[in-house]
Amino acid sequence: MKKKVLLSTLAMAAFMSAMPSVNAVAADDSKASAVYDFSGFNDVNLINLFYKVYQDGRKYPTEAEFAAAGIQQSDIAFIRSHVRNKGIIDRSGRLIKDTYEKRNLWMNIPMGFGKDGSVGQPSKNFDSDVYSMWNYTNIFGSWNHGFFSAPAAWTDAAHKNGSDIYSGIKFFDTTGGRPDGAGSWIQYCTEKDANGNFKYVDAIINCLMYFGFDGINYNWEDAGYNKTDIVNFHRALWKKAAENGFDNYHSGIYTSQSSIASAMQAKWLLGDKEGRTHDLMLNYSSGDFSYQLSSSAKVAIDATGSTDGIYAGMWFVTMNRGWNRLNADDYSKQMNICLWGEHASSRIWSYTSGLDPQDRQANYQYMMERLMSGGNRNPLERPAVSNSGNDWEVERGSSNKPLQGFAGLATWIPERSSIFGNLPFGTNFSLGNGDRYAYKGKKTAGKWYNMATQDVVPTYRWLVVKPGTQTVSTDVDATFTHADQYIGGSSLLLTGKATAAGTDVVLYKTDLNVSAGNPFAKIAVKSGKEGTNASSLYVIVQKADGSWVEAPVGNVTGANWQEVKVALNGVSKSDVIKHIGLRVKGSDNAYKMYVGKLEINDDVKATPAAIKNLTVEVKEETKTSLTAKVFWGVDAKAQKRAAWDLVYNDEANIDHFEILYKNGENGKVSEVGRTTTWATLVNDIQLEATDEPYIGVRSVSTDLKTYSSVEWVKVTRGDIASLPEANPESYPISQMNPDCDGAGIARQQRYVTDVTTTGADQNLDYHTDHPVADGSQYDDQTARVLKVKQGQKVKLHVKCFDSSNSTWEGSKKVDGLRYCFAGGWIDFNGDYNFYPKTMKEDPANGEMLFFAGTIRQATPQFETTGIDCEFTIPSDAKPGSSRLRIVFSDAWFAGDFLPSGLHNKGFSMDFSVEITGNNPGRKPAADIHDQGVADEPENLTGGVVDAINSASQGVSKVETADGKFNFQNVEKAWVYDASGVLVKYLVNPTSFDAQQLASGVYLVKMQNGNIIRSQKLVKKKPLPTLKPLPTLPVGEG
Repeated sequence: MKKKVLLSTLAMAAFMSAMPSVNAVAADDSKASAVYDFSGFNDVNLINLFYKVYQDGRKYPTEAEFAAAGIQQSDIAFIRSHVRNKGIIDRSGRLIKDTYEKRNLWMNIPMGFGKDGSVGQPSKNFDSDVYSMWNYTNIFGSWNHGFFSAPAAWTDAAHKNGSDIYSGIKFFDTTGGRPDGAGSWIQYCTEKDANGNFKYVDAIINCLMYFGFDGINYNWEDAGYNKTDIVNFHRALWKKAAENGFDNYHSGIYTSQSSIASAMQAKWLLGDKEGRTHDLMLNYSSGDFSYQLSSSAKVAIDATGSTDGIYAGMWFVTMNRGWNRLNADDYSKQMNICLWGEHASSRIWSYTSGLDPQDRQANYQYMMERLMSGGNRNPLERPAVSNSGNDWEVERGSSNKPLQGFAGLATWIPERSSIFGNLPFGTNFSLGNGDRYAYKGKKTAGKWYNMATQDVVPTYRWLVVKPGTQTVSTDVDATFTHADQYIGGSSLLLTGKATAAGTDVVLYKTDLNVSAGNPFAKIAVKSGKEGTNASSLYVIVQKADGSWVEAPVGNVTGANWQEVKVALNGVSKSDVIKHIGLRVKGSDNAYKMYVGKLEINDDVKATPAAIKNLTVEVKEETKTSLTAKVFWGVDAKAQKRAAWDLVYNDEANIDHFEILYKNGENGKVSEVGRTTTWATLVNDIQLEATDEPYIGVRSVSTDLKTYSSVEWVKVTRGDIASLPEANPESYPISQMNPDCDGAGIARQQRYVTDVTTTGADQNLDYHTDHPVADGSQYDDQTARVLKVKQGQKVKLHVKCFDSSNSTWEGSKKVDGLRYCFAGGWIDFNGDYNFYPKTMKEDPANGEMLFFAGTIRQATPQFETTGIDCEFTIPSDAKPGSSRLRIVFSDAWFAGDFLPSGLHNKGFSMDFSVEITGNNPGRKPAADIHDQGVADEPENLTGGVVDAINSASQGVSKVETADGKFNFQNVEKAWVYDASGVLVKYLVNPTSFDAQQLASGVYLVKMQNGNIIRSQKLVKKKPLPTLKPLPTLPVGEG
């Protein structure tokens, strides 16, 4: 059972290498500490903790018991979901009638890239995995997290769409001599109490119910899954879940079996008429679907009464599989489908490439849409089913699109929708990330990622038809885009032709009651055109009688975002809305419209619960910036899960939370984020030395128009004089993803040794014989300047460390940059970015100097002779300061090769460039975003919580003296060693005898009122005691 440590070896090693030889460092230098600490979220530790309190007659631990186990509320808040999965609409009215109504899809995949820890958690990494095809997904596998540690943000996203999600996986695989056996887990979980009952059944179910997860997932390619006690243990989990009203509990498993052939096998792996054992993924046959789908489905029906819970597994490393077997007969047609791939990286994500992060994000949505809706991205216009030609990848520069010939999983899986009940319904078309955060079109914060901000996704991607029909139209294309946004980081973009006949984009299948009077729609649109222009856009809803009502958006004025409220004439109280969409109708052959908000509402009112116990944990503070984790509670009582103290947001009349910021008590308020979790990360607040940062949170009602008062916390600044300078990032970062597989060996073998140029006014002459020390795989060489002039021809030579004779962990292993793609860019237009296309592809804008490498192949020349390229500085290159960037990224993961962001197991470096010349320089691309300062959020109320008077009490500090840790202004403290393990939890400490601690570096977290801060300390080895020399007798010696 692997301990999941988020205070990573890299982070701790980085801050140890930077430590001066002193006992304490500046109290506010917390940059090296990890944002999250999930080291206490070890499955057995959690089960033992929940078992201990169960023996005391309780369902969950107290805050103090969690803290003593090294689990803090600030991290629980990022694991615990408060969004209820309320289910989906009956699928009898499915779009494609030939599908089996109850056929489900299990996406048994990881989220994003990496394992455990912060993977999938909120961050400032815009270019992250925003899986959005919940509209076909029954359950998500959480394959790169251990039990009980998947992010709440992902649980929220799944539950909003009626999808379930596993809490994580246990991996048992002894095939090929692997050591990952199930023996210790079998021994542990089949322990029984004095009454002969399994000890840990209640503990596991209570843990899942407390955190809001939907189950546990196994890769069990080892013996033991069919042992009587193991089978009965897992059946007991299902039974206990049912007793507790945990109706969507799952235990997923796949073994080496690709079929079930008897009632006994069904009982081991699926269940029988007396109860369930697991959800079963039949293992793939040579990667493909099993050839025993029909017979296995029949065994499942005979054993349990249905095919519910049995899935045909397929390793989708390739999509050229036996798709024609899925509907071979009536039994096969009832078999559910499970796509697996793979251990630490989603195949969809890793196969998606792009020229830059924006392009990759767009292509990721296209890739998912072709996977699910078919190669034409319209479930009504799917390519024919074929077992070949379904390619994930295309050649760089090809006009072909990945998966463009694939029939789409919609061919077999009916669409799903969770949009039912009473109005309202609202969306900002947020995918859960952005290269900026906008409020009503204007920027309020920088790059961000938070899946809990993702809105309910469209039921259809994309159902574009002639009005009121199911006849496909190609006049309009719909897509998500990050190019502009109204609230959040993305929006819906409609392009094509507006015709007099019109085109419908049917977005959502619904079953919504108009429970109050005056139904209306709100929509925010942007055409980018100056003056007053027809929007040619209508909000459309379909009523239960099949009729469609259209509400015109009307004219829009100016190029900026505009929000419009329109009456839904023809819709009345007690009507039921069955579909929601948009109609493009008018006369415009170059139609383009961004849609950033769509809300259908009525006069319903509901008061949301208030925020309480708002707490800010400062994670990084410099003289001019602040990053903080923020978490809070809600003043409401749990209902359905009262025994587990789990308040669902809708029980508190809460739809979501707004995260607010202001400078000073009377400063202008900005919205800097939204979330449905009870915690978030506020990134890189930009400050002046005299600023007084306040962070606030308010709840937004389920009526989407009523708000709680704002709860504010004043974040008292640390000592400005001792705070570090902010690292200026004029250009976007490029460094290795610390979660990638093989990061350790990359830090040893993957680096550039030589970069030289000839032909410039001042050339580069860089050489080294060692990797970078900080583990980032980024080498900042901007102190070296390449001086060039417009029109000058320059030759560039780049050579990598030759790993031919390298070793790793005592054995020979060659794993250098030869296994990467390589590329170089110069910023020629001065926009502090790197236009991704080559100078040959796009002479007017191209900034890529070279590209080298082959997908999934080594290029040994990178390490032997090096890379040589010749380029000419464009005659319109902008004179002044610029930058040269060189990037390597693993050739097995094409999607991570980008000029900025996190590369995969690669290396990157920057050099300064000075460009001279008399020609006018290139102009940066026009910024299409709305300019100026954002409006304040609507209906602001609320006073100030002054961090329990933390300003007068002072900032928490700890210092060492005489072998003790001496605390000031500290109510609680947590002391962690260099590996991230909690070694001491203290309440109201004034001093702590550190003699009991081993020498080394420690991270101390301290809470004072509503503020938590971190500080690093070094406990030195004591000086050896000098023994006195013996006294020699007189006359000797």
